[in-house]
Amino acid sequence: MSSERYRTLAGAGEATYREKASRFMAYAFPIVDEAAFQYEAERLARLHHDARHHCHAWVLGVDGARKRANDAGEPQGTAGRPILRRIEAAGLTYAAVVVVRYFGGTLLGKGGLVRAYGEAAQLALQAAPVVERAVRAPLTITCDHALVGPLRAAVLDAEGEVVRATYEERCRLDVLLRPSLIPAFRDRWTVRGARFLDQSDAK
Repeated sequence: MSSERYRTLAGAGEATYREKASRFMAYAFPIVDEAAFQYEAERLARLHHDARHHCHAWVLGVDGARKRANDAGEPQGTAGRPILRRIEAAGLTYAAVVVVRYFGGTLLGKGGLVRAYGEAAQLALQAAPVVERAVRAPLTITCDHALVGPLRAAVLDAEGEVVRATYEERCRLDVLLRPSLIPAFRDRWTVRGARFLDQSDAK
């Protein structure tokens, strides 16, 4: 996987796994940050307020460097870590899984819990659509009106996005571009009269 691309979930997935009368309901979903995870986790907690355990794991960052796993009262390492391993094995980031357990009256043992939480997480992840996305950095450009059309086209041709455009005496485009393309893009359009603002100047 290129350092300028990453895999994440394009939508949610749900699955149910049963082990010795215990029911494990798993929810996989994309997140942009920890606050987004917390919002969805709280919604699921309200939905399953009568469940015995709400275990989870999430991964954030283009390189998947930020991660967390929570056993939520299960024996240490038997719930959150197996869930996290399934997210990592799928090569996903900006993704989370919550597994809700309804206890069926029979103890599963540590091995049984590890297997059940891992299987439930994997089933939910398999039910969710996956997308590969490009890493893009913000760039602010000012230019004459005559350059706006060609600049827009060049950004789109480079798999970029025009986030905002304003048309005053000089036009301003706030765009997103792959980091490796920015130096050549700046050189190409600076000679045609465009100006590139630092993000501190652009605010």
